[in-house]
Amino acid sequence: MNIGKRDGLLAVVLVALSLTWSAVAISHGTPLSRYDEWTYVDYAWKMAHGHIPVQGEDLADETLEAWSCRGMEGSIQSVYVPVCGARAEGRDIEEWPYRGENYNGFHPPLYFALAGYGGTFLASHFHTDFVTGARWISAFLVAGGVAALYLALRSWRASRRAAFAGALLALATPAVGASAGIVHNDAVTLLAGAAAVWIAARIFLDHRLGSAAPALVMAGIAATRVISVGALLAVLCAVGCAVIRPESFGFSLSDRRRLLRLLLVSVLALLLVYLLWSRWQNGRRPEDYVPAISGLSTVTLEEGGYDSVLASLMDGYGLTDPRSDFYLQPGVRSGVVKVWAAFLYLVYLVTPVVAIILLWSRRRHRGLVVATVAGPAVAAVAVQTREIVNSAAYFRIISGRYAISTVGLHVAVLALLTDRRGWRDVFLAFTGSGYLLMLGGTLLTSVG
Repeated sequence: MNIGKRDGLLAVVLVALSLTWSAVAISHGTPLSRYDEWTYVDYAWKMAHGHIPVQGEDLADETLEAWSCRGMEGSIQSVYVPVCGARAEGRDIEEWPYRGENYNGFHPPLYFALAGYGGTFLASHFHTDFVTGARWISAFLVAGGVAALYLALRSWRASRRAAFAGALLALATPAVGASAGIVHNDAVTLLAGAAAVWIAARIFLDHRLGSAAPALVMAGIAATRVISVGALLAVLCAVGCAVIRPESFGFSLSDRRRLLRLLLVSVLALLLVYLLWSRWQNGRRPEDYVPAISGLSTVTLEEGGYDSVLASLMDGYGLTDPRSDFYLQPGVRSGVVKVWAAFLYLVYLVTPVVAIILLWSRRRHRGLVVATVAGPAVAAVAVQTREIVNSAAYFRIISGRYAISTVGLHVAVLALLTDRRGWRDVFLAFTGSGYLLMLGGTLLTSVG
């Protein structure tokens, strides 16, 4: 499909809406997010100063001061963050939660290089602090993800109105909105999801079966946030089904070899980046290292067993359970957002089922259906596999946030289902209302 000037204009509007949300979230959400934001601030800060942190090393003094001066909601294991200026006054690092340890050094470095150098640039040129500057890098990445998702939805031949509504719904998803206002590599997840939607259209709609684009996209995501490959892995699951039954997905038997090559090269790209990075980075940490966060949300295999692991693979469906799938810090969180999240949770929960019922008859859409149905479970498999390999433990509950890259697949299904007379306007009104509830809820809470 040709992308015209009107598409460019609508993408710019989506970027503006995304940055507006980020401006509100950053200005009102001063405290650091309980989703380990201090460790990501530390990683980015050290990258900007020429050092790739090792898992288990102490947080930098600058990070400790930012954590203390900005604060954080509540305590962690009954340990509160010391008051602003505590580190400068000589308080021991052991007095901070998790003994002031950065346990997130295992993440790949690409996001942190962007946040670190970009945050430093913005802080120095716009007279703000490093955390605010780095948060704006997250804001720009999410805004780019929203625009990219719009274009990816257009590649599925969705109308401009349906594609715009779908991209806006992704932005109005609380876990995505949260990442647009904090220092966290979750900020790349919407870009990863948009890439998966685009790759799926290339394969299943346009029958472009070259291996280079999927492999490069996979490698780029793996170098940024490994679990964000969930949506693309789900697309590869659909490719695997097409290898087995090519005619069911609109392919011919002669396409089987190219489909298989695409699948294998993409998986190889993921493994190559992940294993090379893990081998180098894990080799730098102490052999007997045990993360300070160990046991807080994980259980050893000896305690739980593989049956519990299998049960957890269903946890991510719905993507935005207000009880466990996202966190908004004080100043951003509101009761209105929780109500919206609960309703959206139900929508995302039934989306895979509705996709099977209403889209399966469209042969070239079956790949998208399979990817959407499999997406949250595939993401959960990736998360649990990594945890089992690294620490012989697994997560008690898989937060839908870990599967949030599949939000692009979900909104693609919704955009295609509602892309008809009358329904487009309903879908646009629904997504616009969600965005306004997110934005208005935060503003009204702050005024109150």
